[in-house]
Order: sequence, then structure tokens, then C-alpha cells
Amino acid sequence: MTGATPAAILHYHEISLKRGNRPLFLRHLQQNVRRAIGDLGPVRLEQLPGRIVLDLTSHPDPTRVRERLARVCGVANYSLAVRTGVSREALRAAVGQVIASREFGSFRITARRAFKTFPMTSVEMNRDLGAHVLSLRPQCRVSLEQPECNVHVEVLPGEAFVYADRDPGAGGLPVGASGTVAALLSGGIDSPVAAWRLMKRGCRVVFVHFHSVPYLPDLSRPKARDLVARLTQWQYYSRLFLVPFGEIQREVVLSV
Repeated sequence: MTGATPAAILHYHEISLKRGNRPLFLRHLQQNVRRAIGDLGPVRLEQLPGRIVLDLTSHPDPTRVRERLARVCGVANYSLAVRTGVSREALRAAVGQVIASREFGSFRITARRAFKTFPMTSVEMNRDLGAHVLSLRPQCRVSLEQPECNVHVEVLPGEAFVYADRDPGAGGLPVGASGTVAALLSGGIDSPVAAWRLMKRGCRVVFVHFHSVPYLPDLSRPKARDLVARLTQWQYYSRLFLVPFGEIQREVVLSV
């Protein structure tokens, strides 16, 4: 690979444990990532071993992509990265690019190899790239325990990713991978939290709300719609069934 380009790199954890069903879960995850960022601009998605990469070369606003990825269930963590080649010079240049706009007094390099035939070990990369950072920032010091800037380097066959910020994802499983369930919305805090936890376990949630209009003021229906709108940010499309329950309540009261 020649040159350096912007990218987003997504790691998943629980999906890796699914073995025979892993392709199904990955398809749902890829589909949900596309839905989450599809309206923001052109993005090319690639599935690499243990990670998903978004090519942001021609994207107008990578920062908004980063914000949207926070609500994709199934993602363990994600980062905006520099995608580059695997030569020593390319790695050094990418590290310099990542730290160029950052202010820090201490740092560390966290390098990983996805294939063991790479000519440098992870420890050797840490030392070499750390020395390069010190040549650029001689006033800084190395801190392995509490660095102000942690530069991650992931080396894959033919390419590498360099980044400094690793954001935690929603975790869990991708929405849709575990089927569809119905959740009752009462208007309190418990029911939307339960629905959100179902989404994190891979369920697509259909919402049901019972209301008493016109026997009671129309307060619960707008609240239910607002809750569904907020929860839809995590599953991208929702259905809300509003069930008129007032007449049934009236008959129950009259028959008691």
C-alpha cells in the first residue's frame, strides 16, 4: 500500500465467540453500520480479520461518522485512524501524522502484529516508533502505565492502521441478529431501558403502548413517541403500536 488515507476501524468482541454463526452476525453488523452512517456521505466498508474498516478517503465529515458509530450495537470499540503501508518509513510517517495536532507530555506506543512473518516484533516496533516520537517531541517522556497519548499501531498483511483515540462502542450483538421481540412502553424509565438492553442482545424491538384517550388527557402517547424516537437511534427503524385501552378500562370499572 502506498500513501496514507483516513479510515475508521471497528473492533468486535462477542461476535468472535459465535464460531459457526459468526458470518450471520457479521452481516447484520455490516448492515447496521451502513444504516447508521449512510446519510453522511460515501463510505466503503471492508471486512478484515477481527475488524471492520471504513474507508473515509472522500468523506466530508469523519467526526460525524465517529459520533454515529457510538450507537451501533455489536461494536466493542472504534477509532479514526490513518491507513498506511507496512514499511518502517510509512509507519513512522503515520505516527507523526497522528500526533501532529496533539499536545501531550507523556506517551506510549502499543503495536500489534496480525501476522507473525512481519520482520519486526511488537516490542521492536514499540521501541522504533517510540524513538521516532521522541525525535519529534524531545520534551516528552515514555509512560507505559498512564500515558497522556497512547498511539496504537495495528499491522496487517500489506497495510497498517495507526490511531490514538479508541472510543468504547455499545458492545453486545448487532440489532436484528437475534430476531424480533415486542416491548411494552409504559412511559416510565424501566421499559425503555429494558428495550435498549434487548437491542444490545441483538433483538429488533417492536414497541406497544396502551393509552386511555379520550378518557384521560393525551399525555402518554407523545411521551411514547418521544421514547421510540430516542431508541430508534440504536436500531434505525422502529414501529410503535398505540393500543386504545380506555373503553376496555371503562367496561372493567362498570362490571366490578
